[in-house]
Amino acid sequence: MSANLSMPNAFTRRRLIAGAGGLAALAGTAGLAGCGGTEKSSNSASANSSVKLPTYVAYTGVKPDLPPTEQGVDAGFRRFPSNNPKVVPEKPGNGETVTGMANIYYAVPPGPDHNSYWAGLNDRLGVDLKLQMVGNADYATKFPTVIAGNELPDMLQMQLVANFPALLDKRFTPLDEFLSGDAIKDYPNLANVPTSAWKTTIYNGHIYGIPIPRGVIWNYNFIRQDIFDEKGLPTSPKGYDELISVGEELTDPRKRRWAYSLLNQPRQLLGAMNDEPNGWREEGGKLTNAYETEEYKQTISDLIKMWKSGVIHPDAFNDSQPFKQLFNSGTCAINAADGYPGWAQYISDNSSNPDFKLGLMKTYNRDGSALARWHLGTGIYGNAFTGLKKQDSKDKIKLILRVCNWLAAPFGTEEYLYRLYGEEGVDHTKTKAGDPVLTKKGQTNTVIPIRYFADAPSALYQPGRPHDADVQHKYQSEEIPTGISNPTVGLFSNTYATKNATADKNFNDGINQIVQGRQPISQLDSLLSTWRSAAGDGMRKEYQDQLQKNGGPR
Repeated sequence: MSANLSMPNAFTRRRLIAGAGGLAALAGTAGLAGCGGTEKSSNSASANSSVKLPTYVAYTGVKPDLPPTEQGVDAGFRRFPSNNPKVVPEKPGNGETVTGMANIYYAVPPGPDHNSYWAGLNDRLGVDLKLQMVGNADYATKFPTVIAGNELPDMLQMQLVANFPALLDKRFTPLDEFLSGDAIKDYPNLANVPTSAWKTTIYNGHIYGIPIPRGVIWNYNFIRQDIFDEKGLPTSPKGYDELISVGEELTDPRKRRWAYSLLNQPRQLLGAMNDEPNGWREEGGKLTNAYETEEYKQTISDLIKMWKSGVIHPDAFNDSQPFKQLFNSGTCAINAADGYPGWAQYISDNSSNPDFKLGLMKTYNRDGSALARWHLGTGIYGNAFTGLKKQDSKDKIKLILRVCNWLAAPFGTEEYLYRLYGEEGVDHTKTKAGDPVLTKKGQTNTVIPIRYFADAPSALYQPGRPHDADVQHKYQSEEIPTGISNPTVGLFSNTYATKNATADKNFNDGINQIVQGRQPISQLDSLLSTWRSAAGDGMRKEYQDQLQKNGGPR
């Protein structure tokens, strides 16, 4: 598995740190040391390419207002469906205990004894669900500690770490006999997960987990459309010159307003505008990293000019900058390359501001003649999946898969409605139009991180705002067809897992010095040489070996 190395971000960096920081813990796990995930191990390209992926069977029981596309545009719903079919006729369990560990982005909710939603979930699943909920910022540290211990939970949100294929072989269950080909039809909600998502679960010639589907759009370029409209500015600047002009018009330091908050925001816009590859560029089995391209060098040159012009917030190099709050307050008007689920968050955060208007910015190529090529995501959450620990009984594996099947119930179903909104009158109420709205109690109780064990494909829906689905569906329909994928997604590099965290940080720290004028742009060649020696060339070789032996990207 790979990261998009041209797009460093906070989550990716934390995940990479797990690979480096977790090495010591994993080295103590017998049988893992020395297994590098290369051709010397069972994680070979030939073995992985022979795996029969699960049969895809799309769920059609709830009809969307805006249909999904094969290219990856999400289904859109203007209102929550009034008819909510039940898609899991029998409870998955019969009173058994199922354990799990996943990250959580909120305060840990009360347990089932004091949380009617959790108790109701247990009743619907027919199991006693016992969870370790780890704050997202701490998960990368917690994961290797749990792996190094004697007791694994039944379900575990995986992290890419050193010797990952060997770890899977030793501690986790191959799921081919349960999920490969038509076998997955025993779990129809899991069969509704797109085929492409399963490719990232393949190691050692086996299926090793449940992917967590997410939109291939990956990110949106959010804008404060109310501010753009107030100034009469184009919401999708066509080309470099217009992008620069719009940024200058938005910026007024005397009023504490800038176009951008973090450096990564214009970095992403410029990277697409300059046609950088999505992480790596593959040509005839040979890989070139985005850092190594002339397009990347052009982007850095553009960033230097932008920084000097003052359109970027003075605290742009601070990773802990509260960029979402700056966007909400109108201090910064463009929040490019933020995760697409942020739409719902920004709408909720600004529900009491009648002037707030959220918009989306399309990205054009440098001369403005056409849309830029969109960098597509992996289609899964965090480049990882849910691993199931080895069990003495196949029946226990089947039980866990039935639980995951319930959790993956599609949008609009009875199970989905409870999973997200809980019990009506307690955790949510319904508007006159039938849209569920969480109560304060529901906002606290329903944040149990079950969506990081299994989930349904993404759907575009915003309670009480039917037009939002149209806006997002139109945006995805325009951007996704131009998209390019990272050719290394689904491949494993032990160098990436063990060395790239430090190498990538050092490289980007040096880039920050160049952008701020503390080092000349000629220093880029030296930074690149160091990055290649530290990690880049090693990753390239490991990825290329798999690509060439497998006949190209899978």
